[in-house]
Amino acid sequence: MVLLESFDPLLSLELIHKEKCTAVNGVPTMFIAMLHHPDFERYDMTSLRTGIMAGAPCPVEAMNQVRTKMHCSEVVIAFGQTESSPVMTMTRRDDPVDLRVATVGRLLPDIEGKIVDPESGEDLPADTQGEIVTRSACVMKGYYKMPEATTAAIDSDGWLHTGDLGEIDPNGYFKVTGRIKDMIIRGGFNVYPREIEEVLYGHPSISEAAVIGVPDLAMGEEVKAGCVPIWN
Repeated sequence: MVLLESFDPLLSLELIHKEKCTAVNGVPTMFIAMLHHPDFERYDMTSLRTGIMAGAPCPVEAMNQVRTKMHCSEVVIAFGQTESSPVMTMTRRDDPVDLRVATVGRLLPDIEGKIVDPESGEDLPADTQGEIVTRSACVMKGYYKMPEATTAAIDSDGWLHTGDLGEIDPNGYFKVTGRIKDMIIRGGFNVYPREIEEVLYGHPSISEAAVIGVPDLAMGEEVKAGCVPIWN
């Protein structure tokens, strides 16, 4: 196992090349930083086979580049949060590529998860967007000395409300579609930043993108995007 005291994209590339690593784990921004480093092509990534992308929404385009340019054909996606210690779903190495690219996988053993209406808390059927909630022995007991915050996060039945919007398909695969608090209401129309960010990530000149809502007198809110260009 190769461990870094702190993340550095160039050092990561050097060590994967030197140590012939077969797996690499990190958050999406780490993979993106390595992929777009000016010296990326100097290093041999062919020893890589798998790894985990987690900790933040994983752009589909970034996932595709990790599979191809970094040779991680069996890379998987994990989803969860610190409060659930920390993963509730994960794709499997043998899942079809489209599921590993577009979903965050199925529930891990002994972990419950479902989609509920953010307003009523009622369970929602498959392929319907709502809030992702989870319940298991992995869920925290509560925030330290913050009873009100704990009550807001974990309901009386023990379900942790993640604050993430998502869907679940008939086969049990979860998809994260956005954050409840991040939703932009533009002229009465609901805009989910994640959907716009996915389009921006597909642009060949953009390495990172973030979409937010900004106040607007006419529309209530307008969409603003911040992008990091790829410098060739």
